[in-house]
Amino acid sequence: MALKAPMILVTGKQFGKSPTHRVGFTLIEIVLVLGLMAFAAAIVITNFASLADRGDSQSSVEILQSAVRQARYLAASERSTTELRFDKETGSLIIASASGIAETFALDKTFDRDGPGVFLFYLIPPAEGLNTAPAPMRTRLETSHVKFAPDRSSSPFAVNIDTGSGTPERLIFDPFSSLVITSE
Repeated sequence: MALKAPMILVTGKQFGKSPTHRVGFTLIEIVLVLGLMAFAAAIVITNFASLADRGDSQSSVEILQSAVRQARYLAASERSTTELRFDKETGSLIIASASGIAETFALDKTFDRDGPGVFLFYLIPPAEGLNTAPAPMRTRLETSHVKFAPDRSSSPFAVNIDTGSGTPERLIFDPFSSLVITSE
C-alpha cells in the first residue's frame, strides 16, 4: 500500500486540521471590555457631576469667607481701601473699591429682599493700654460695612449670620487674614 500525501490548500495549510491557536478577539471578550469601559465612564461622569454641583451648594459661611479673602486681595492689588457690605435688596455680599463695585457674591434666597436672612457686621473695639480687649462676642458696635486697607488688614470685626431660623451664628475674623478666630 502506498502512502498518500496529505491534501494541502492553496494557502499552504493542511486541510482538515484545526489551528493550534486563534488570532483575534472573541465576542465575549469584546462585550466584556465595552462593559468595563461603560462602567468606568459612568463613575467618571457621576463624580464630575457631583463636583460641578458642589459649587452651587456653598454655605453662607463659605461665601462670606470667600468675600473677605477677595476684599483683602483687591485692597492689596489695587492699593486702595475696599469695603465689604451686605445688600438685602439683591441678597448678596458686595465688595466695593475706589473704582466702584468690584465683585458681588450671591447668596441663597434666604438672604434676598423677601427672605428672613441677614448679615450684620460689628466692629470689635481695640484694647486700651495694657487692659485686655473687650469680649468680641458681646460687641454691639454695628456697622454697615467693613473696610480693608491696602496692607490687607482691617479693623477687628465680627459677623452675625441670621438665617431667620434659630440662633444667629457669629463669626469673629482675624484682622490680618480671612481666618475665623472663633464662631458661636
